Amino acid sequence: MIAAWMLSAVLFTAFAAAAAFCAELALRVAGRQARWPWLVALAAAVMWPALAPVIRHYLPATGTIVVMAASMPAIQVVPDIASSISWTCVLDSVLLVMWVVASVSVMGRLVRALIVLARVRRASRLQVVDGVPVLVSDSIGPAVVGVLRPNVLFPSVLLELDAPLRRLVLRHEQEHCRARDPWILMGSAFALALVPWNLPLWWIARRTRLALEVDCDARVLAVEPDTTRYGKLLMLISQRERTTTLVPTLAASRSHLERRIAAMRPTSPRNRRVKLAAALVAAAVAGIGACTSRIADVAGPRPTIGARPADADSTQPYFEFQVNNEARPVPGTGDLRYPEVLRAANVSGEVLVQFVVDENGAVMPASTKILKSDHELFTQAVQTALATMRFYPAEVQGRHVKQLVQWPFTFAAASSSSSSSGSAEGRTATVRPGTPIRPEPPRTASQPYFEFEVEKQASQVPGTGNLRYPDSLRTASVEGEVLVQFVVDANGAYEPGSLKVLKSSHDLFTKAVAAALPGMRFYPAQVGGKAVRQVIQQPFTFALSR
Repeated sequence: MIAAWMLSAVLFTAFAAAAAFCAELALRVAGRQARWPWLVALAAAVMWPALAPVIRHYLPATGTIVVMAASMPAIQVVPDIASSISWTCVLDSVLLVMWVVASVSVMGRLVRALIVLARVRRASRLQVVDGVPVLVSDSIGPAVVGVLRPNVLFPSVLLELDAPLRRLVLRHEQEHCRARDPWILMGSAFALALVPWNLPLWWIARRTRLALEVDCDARVLAVEPDTTRYGKLLMLISQRERTTTLVPTLAASRSHLERRIAAMRPTSPRNRRVKLAAALVAAAVAGIGACTSRIADVAGPRPTIGARPADADSTQPYFEFQVNNEARPVPGTGDLRYPEVLRAANVSGEVLVQFVVDENGAVMPASTKILKSDHELFTQAVQTALATMRFYPAEVQGRHVKQLVQWPFTFAAASSSSSSSGSAEGRTATVRPGTPIRPEPPRTASQPYFEFEVEKQASQVPGTGNLRYPDSLRTASVEGEVLVQFVVDANGAYEPGSLKVLKSSHDLFTKAVAAALPGMRFYPAQVGGKAVRQVIQQPFTFALSR
């Protein structure tokens, strides 16, 4: 969900900003350049929300989702939150549109600033001031313009300053060029255009700009340590009107002026070690807070594998998406026989069965559950064969585990004509296990309960749902059955979008069931006396009266 992802990204950025703020205090106390914490925070705030889902996908997981089933287990899910997920889809769409509009707006402002700078640069004249080639402008400056080829933009009004003051101005702008500050400012501007909704990122960008100026002031004062004269120069230049904020300037922001002047004061040695230690501890705490699973898990919850929780039942099997290697049958095992009575009558059919394969590759007898069968004799044949079938067990990180699987067994009667005289016709029958059907529980934020997890199952209210027999199939005397899986919500209604067709005799039967489900009503399932959502499998039989 986009809303949850955005909220996680904002929280992560807020903690990263707090860590950078504390780290800057520690570096200032130690007398070091303090731009780096803000640069790291800026890069992390932009990159981590995008990379975290990819990293989490490839890194080993650390937890597990527990699985439970009827006398065997399936997935243990969150109780119903009683609200439909449809409103979240609408919210995500609205947020996505607002995101695009805001990004376009911020990007337009950035492009406009670049155009203004390009015009100023073209209108400026090249001149050598105190031995330094600069672009003299009548409108803005002092500043640095350009990223690939940065140039000092010097305002014509400052040419009248005394030579020592002009040297201070030029040295400040040259320091910006040497430190590649235009690259940093351009990068932060594009970062804000990408995620303009991330409010803490705007504060990080603002503090990054201040850190660049303070570091530049410190480098200038290290060469010419007259803080009084330099402070007066800052106040003088701060009175000039700024045309754009996309360039480093000697006095980039009037609101930063006081902090820049305060940073010029020498650090008091009193309790210096205590302040340094406190700032480092606070930065570490904020950094750990940003990396906690509740804040940094911007990818959202997902099924994971690995060590089970301490309170989890060790007998509970895994689902297909939780294992590294799935259980698969050992060829030649299992005596699956075609019932002679049905073979003679040329009756074909299928049995859909669900069972648990244990760590030794054997089927757990108590776990067998017939989900669908075309004939009782087919069912008996499958149950008999399962007792002798062997599997290569499922694996999680190299360890054998139980796994819950769904498997179809097909009994097909095939005809073959005699090739010699053409007068004799024989019948052969084949039985074969089909491709396993993985039981995949819905992956919504509020997952439904399965039939074996509830105290009272959902049941259809008689007389609801207008299930119609397709006229064309009725006329052709075609009968059939549809086996579907869907979710009944806490209000007893079919949840749109949850329908999954497991088996169908004809597409028209499938369409008839899909059309009838929205009008059906159910007595909702219950857990602890509370109505909850439940995923159910239900067959619909279309039979003609004789």
